[in-house]
Amino acid sequence: MIRIVAATVAAALAAVVPLTVSATPSPSPSLDSVLAKPPSSDFAELTTGTFHGDFTAHDYALNATGATAAETETTLVHYGFVAGYGKEWASTASRHALVEIVMAFTGGQGARKTLTALEKADKADTHYQHSNTLSGVDPSYGVHLFDSSSSVYEDGFGFVKGNDVFAVYFASTQDDNLAPATSQAKAQFDGAPDGTIPSAQWPENASSNSTAFKAGQIFGVLLVAVLVIALIAVGVGLLLRSRRRDAMPAGSGAPGAPVVQMSPDGNYWYDGQGWRDAAQEIPPTAQRSSDGTLWWDGRNWRPVPQPGQPPEQPPTA
Repeated sequence: MIRIVAATVAAALAAVVPLTVSATPSPSPSLDSVLAKPPSSDFAELTTGTFHGDFTAHDYALNATGATAAETETTLVHYGFVAGYGKEWASTASRHALVEIVMAFTGGQGARKTLTALEKADKADTHYQHSNTLSGVDPSYGVHLFDSSSSVYEDGFGFVKGNDVFAVYFASTQDDNLAPATSQAKAQFDGAPDGTIPSAQWPENASSNSTAFKAGQIFGVLLVAVLVIALIAVGVGLLLRSRRRDAMPAGSGAPGAPVVQMSPDGNYWYDGQGWRDAAQEIPPTAQRSSDGTLWWDGRNWRPVPQPGQPPEQPPTA
């Protein structure tokens, strides 16, 4: 599921009774093994994405809008959040971006309640246009979104399988995401295990001494916009950014990444003496992606120019 503003109901936590279990189980198989592979080999993994690898309820809540991070985290914990894992990819060939996440909960009931909250948040997003249907997968929901400011279309699905919540989102500058998003979501559902925690250990299936959910006591809204991708074509490259945040500040690559001085229009970088064409050459100190195909200009990931392309004469300072 990448990303700005989902204005939704703020969490009202009144007399919340948390789930009580003797111990928090560990997902098995581990969550890093249950996400589906991209549909083709030209999708390169983005290691600087909002969700790359393991994340906690606290990590997830930090990207929330609407409810406060504390309220969101409390709600997730109440529903039995155990662990989360996510990955993001981009393809310069098909000009698509892909985000997948999985969140494990202590039981199926908590997973389904979380899915309901995610659906409400997605459909409250200002970019939401209409719902999509994932036939044969229940419970599930789908959304189609369009960000006119960046001309980005997004289609995605969320569903529950066992005690796990999955989200799959495709984004592109063309309205061509529904087919690959549907195919990828079905592949994810079919390939996912029936659950990562045995149903006999779910709180709702435990003894009567276990505390049950109290319906209606939690109205907290979980972020979902962070699951929605905003993708912008840059030359032949792609920019994957979070719709949950405002514009990324300069230097928002990896911690300690060199700061590059760019022209206001983003077309040139300053080498200390003159301006150089960013489409033809990159700063020697610029941070590169793990696969070496993108470089960080302080605000955006840009494609590394192909070898053999002569640089254009840059304007003087």
